[in-house]
Amino acid sequence: MEFTIPENCGNSPRMTIVAELARAWGADDQQHLDEWLEADASWDVHPGKETRGFTRLWLENVVTHGRVGSCDGVAVRLDGSRVHFAHFFTFASTVKTARVRSVTSYVVPSGAAL
Repeated sequence: MEFTIPENCGNSPRMTIVAELARAWGADDQQHLDEWLEADASWDVHPGKETRGFTRLWLENVVTHGRVGSCDGVAVRLDGSRVHFAHFFTFASTVKTARVRSVTSYVVPSGAAL
C-alpha cells in the first residue's frame, strides 16, 4: 500500500505512532495493531461499516497532545473509490510507549451525504 504522511509527522514520537496506526489500519496489518492496542481496547467505527485493505492512504493531519492523538486523511479502495476518514486514539498514559485504550473512527465514502 502506498502511504503518505505530512512532513511534520516526525516532530514527536507520538505523532509517528499515530501515523503508523493509521497505516496499519489501511493496510489491514493486524499484527501491528495488536502490538499497540491493549487487549481490551475498544474500536468504534461510525457510521458502522469498516473498510480496510486499501491501495493508497494519505494523511492530511496528525495531532497529538498528552494521552490523545488523532489523524485524518483519504484512502483509496481496490476499485479506485475513495473514503475520507478520521481516527481518534486514547492512549493508556502519556508515556510514549503506552498502548492504545480506545479508538473512535469516522469513515465516509467520498461524496456521501451526511
